[in-house]
Amino acid sequence: MNRPRPWFWIILSLFVLFIVGVMGMSLITIAVSDGPALGERVGLIDLSGAISDEGTRGVLGGGSPSGARAFIRNVQEAHADPSIKAVVIRINSPGGSAAASQEMYAAVRRMAADKPVICSMGDLAASGGYYVAAACDKIYANPSTLTGSIGVISGFMNFQGLLQKYGVGSDTIKSGKFKDAGNPTRPLTPEERTLFKSMIMNVYYQFVNDIVAGRKKATGGKLTREAVLKLADGRVYTGQQAKANRLIDETGGLYEAVRYAAKEGEIDFERDRDGEPDVKEIGSLGLFDGLFGASADSSAARSLEAIGGAVGAAAGKAFTDSALKRMKAETQHSSYPEAR
Repeated sequence: MNRPRPWFWIILSLFVLFIVGVMGMSLITIAVSDGPALGERVGLIDLSGAISDEGTRGVLGGGSPSGARAFIRNVQEAHADPSIKAVVIRINSPGGSAAASQEMYAAVRRMAADKPVICSMGDLAASGGYYVAAACDKIYANPSTLTGSIGVISGFMNFQGLLQKYGVGSDTIKSGKFKDAGNPTRPLTPEERTLFKSMIMNVYYQFVNDIVAGRKKATGGKLTREAVLKLADGRVYTGQQAKANRLIDETGGLYEAVRYAAKEGEIDFERDRDGEPDVKEIGSLGLFDGLFGASADSSAARSLEAIGGAVGAAAGKAFTDSALKRMKAETQHSSYPEAR
């Protein structure tokens, strides 16, 4: 009777070692991620990259999920978590979809009605990135952060000359004169330009009005609609320039934003051993986040993750040692030619 070859036991052992180790780490993280023992915390939500109405992530779940839907889910999670007393939104985005930015802005405004929400700008928080920031109670930016770029843009390609050069034509049948507006095989008509201009300006004024509404509390109403219109010509500002124009409130980094959020949330963190607020990062842990939905929790969760990994690794090692001993015994007593 043929017995499994040695490599079978090696592969099986390595697989079990991996599964047991990661499961041990993940399950312990889950046990503490939402538990009251960790006390009051500051929630940290990341908004990075171009803004679009997406809700997907990589097949392995690595990194932070991108898109408006994922961001809004994170906001809702932080809003509903009673242990999170204040939230910091870290923005590093050039902007993107106007509608997606508007929806994210609305989600942050809803949360800000119940909890302090502070924005921390990274390298760039422009256009739609600034749109979302304007919904926060207070905005921090580094002196060299690039922000602003308040405006709306839409571009249309015209390949007519190129197509004519190579003898390529295009015929369009449409139900109305605007049905193919923006057709890249011809220039825009004067009527189409007027139509698109009116659409762009309508969205632009929505953007401006939301900035005024979002910044009213932080500026005491001093950032008026007229003031925003003067600033909102599409240009970007440094953090220092933005503060001078009341587009942001303070110059500082994530550290300052988190500490301010903790104080606004009445978290007594200065009595802790390290004197720093506990932070819960809302979003992806990586490979197993999609399966278990766990979130990282400051120092306590990271310590327990290490313990879980060690426990899992020990269990996996015991299994591997046992399998190798079994493999060695079977090889010595088998009829395999290489063992004779």
